Amino acid sequence: MKTNSLNNMNKTGFKVPKDYFENFEDMLLSELKLKETSKNTGFKVPEDYFKSLDSHITEAVKKDNKPKVIKLFTWKKASYATAIAASLILMFNVFYTQKNTLTLDNIETVSIENYLLNEDFQTTDMASLLTNEDLDDFDSIELNFQEESLEDYVFENSEIEDIISN
Repeated sequence: MKTNSLNNMNKTGFKVPKDYFENFEDMLLSELKLKETSKNTGFKVPEDYFKSLDSHITEAVKKDNKPKVIKLFTWKKASYATAIAASLILMFNVFYTQKNTLTLDNIETVSIENYLLNEDFQTTDMASLLTNEDLDDFDSIELNFQEESLEDYVFENSEIEDIISN
């Protein structure tokens, strides 16, 4: 059998604060005096207040006091604001236009190369953009390449089938 049953317990587990029973009479008497003196709360309800409460509430609800509303944004104010904004934009566009036009000379070569690489331009696309005058300009450019660098480029960037077929 277990020795931890309720029949074998000697302690209840409850503790009484020190000097509790010595001060108990004084505490009980002070509580009783407090209850006797606090019967009157000091608050009074007017006579027939609860009988007339319903009528007062319904009268207050029936009154339709709508406050005067002043709109912050009206169509008239909005149209004035949009007209002013449109005229300012038009004025800036007319008077402060960019004098320098964009040409190929102003664009960096690296930017053009990156654009062509990223847009997957084919040689046929490029050829359709060039005119005869542009091609004549290319003929006047002298390119000085060494034979070794050209051979290295061809071997590294072309396949054997392309070389044999041509």
